[in-house]
Amino acid sequence: MPNENYFNLLFIWFQRVDPLLDRGYEQYDKGDFTEAVKLFNTVIEMDPNNAEAHFLRAMTYQGLALSKRAIADLEKAIVLKTDYAEAFQQLGYIYLVGQAPDLAIEAFDKAILLTPEVAELYINRGSAQCMLGNLEQATRDYQKAQEMGINYAEFMNCDP
Repeated sequence: MPNENYFNLLFIWFQRVDPLLDRGYEQYDKGDFTEAVKLFNTVIEMDPNNAEAHFLRAMTYQGLALSKRAIADLEKAIVLKTDYAEAFQQLGYIYLVGQAPDLAIEAFDKAILLTPEVAELYINRGSAQCMLGNLEQATRDYQKAQEMGINYAEFMNCDP
């Protein structure tokens, strides 16, 4: 069992890392992506195994249109936290927008396994299925999203 000194050090560490994550997110939210990246870099230097920091930096890289860096950080976040549904979802979205539907479907499949209640995942996976010409699978995903109360009719079809 860890001793009291261990818990004191852990408490001090969290006091240093959490505020930096919060400040980084505030900068991200304001659209100051450059400052946000700097703050997330600091957190990752202090704690390279912080999945949330990698995820948030990925989101920031995406805001800077640096998709390759975003993908690398999302993949790292997933390695660190294998049940990180939001990271799988974001990875799928990047692949979808980047015209890589096979990779998008793979990521959305994993996100759906972890969070089957998120209707947007079915819409996004359906869109990737459309890109591949898998109309039956796309229709099933769109119907599932509709059953869950989401109906973006203009996005939920495979018409060119």
